[in-house]
Amino acid sequence: TLSVYGCAFSPDGRRIITAGVDKKARVWCAETGECKLIIEGEHMSSVTCCCFSHDGKYVLTSSFDKTARIWNVTDGTLLKTLRHG
Repeated sequence: TLSVYGCAFSPDGRRIITAGVDKKARVWCAETGECKLIIEGEHMSSVTCCCFSHDGKYVLTSSFDKTARIWNVTDGTLLKTLRHG
């Protein structure tokens, strides 16, 4: 099992997102613990932080790869990459 750097509840409390050392973020059902979505393939280093948007439609991840990325939480589509430095 790899480490988790951060996690957050969705605004409605039904989902949890986790940020992992494995370069992935996962969206979980808070009630059942079932993984509903794996966000992967874009971050080149560990995902260090994650959060939901206020309406629960999007998630934001950040990474040691000096990027923050905005994703559609329904299907994991990457919407925007923000580069730092």
